[in-house]
Amino acid sequence: MNFESLVLDLPIFKSAIVSLDVAFTGVIWGWFVTMNLWGKSIGTGVFFVGLYMLKKYPKNAGFYKAIIPIVGILFILITLMFTALDLHQMFRAWHMFIYPHFTSVINLGSWVINLYMGSLAVLFFLLYKQKDDWYEKALWPTAVFAFFTTIYTAGLLAQCTAREIWQGPTEVVQMLMAAGMAGSAILLLLGHFSLNRDEKTSLSYVLGFTTLLSFTIYMSELYLAPFKSEEAEWVIHYVLHGDLSTMFWAAMVIGYILPMIFVLICHKSSGQLGLTIAAVTSLIGLWMAKHVWLVAPQMIPLS
Repeated sequence: MNFESLVLDLPIFKSAIVSLDVAFTGVIWGWFVTMNLWGKSIGTGVFFVGLYMLKKYPKNAGFYKAIIPIVGILFILITLMFTALDLHQMFRAWHMFIYPHFTSVINLGSWVINLYMGSLAVLFFLLYKQKDDWYEKALWPTAVFAFFTTIYTAGLLAQCTAREIWQGPTEVVQMLMAAGMAGSAILLLLGHFSLNRDEKTSLSYVLGFTTLLSFTIYMSELYLAPFKSEEAEWVIHYVLHGDLSTMFWAAMVIGYILPMIFVLICHKSSGQLGLTIAAVTSLIGLWMAKHVWLVAPQMIPLS
């Protein structure tokens, strides 16, 4: 018996299962990951925008103090659920916490998103116990976890060095702008009866600014990315002229152009109908834009 046969007879090799023995050329990260990105944007955005509104309008503090942990927990749970469903070995996910590997962005992200979830749970507990002073103090460490929860997926995408348009530092800004869009949209929808005119106006400014900046980055990427490499040119060509082009331009119109128009029309009067339409369309368009930007680079062959 040679050495190779001896090694292969070991129990660890006998119990091994072949899960992938050929190159997979299709889309690996699909709409489950899009739901992760979308839910995370809402779960962190409602914290950032809610914190801003809480400090600016302390007279309505009760509304924001309740919305921040409740909505945050709900959408972070959605994020974690779709993350778990997308894992090929979801029941081994606990290994990331028992045997951490901090050179991996996904491992770091798993830690920060769970720390953020725990911080939101603490805020909810303090809200229930009516510990306002402790609630205020707990907001700041929660803000740190929320920030890294928002941007960690930009680092995860950047590690995929063969996937063009995922590598740009602009993805960090896009993650933050998505949080601003989603957070302001959710607060406009949930504050239908609870917010006054000034508060709705402030939220419309946040929605308009983040939407405009995010839209500008997308348009800049469409123009500048093809200069970077031939592969990036293929991706942009696919976004503009391929199977995803209809969804992409629908996302730009529904999620970016329409909200900006409605914000311009309604921000002074704080017209509820117009701002509601802007909030709903921005959430729909955000999901569509994230999906296209996620899937398109995976449609290009790596060799």
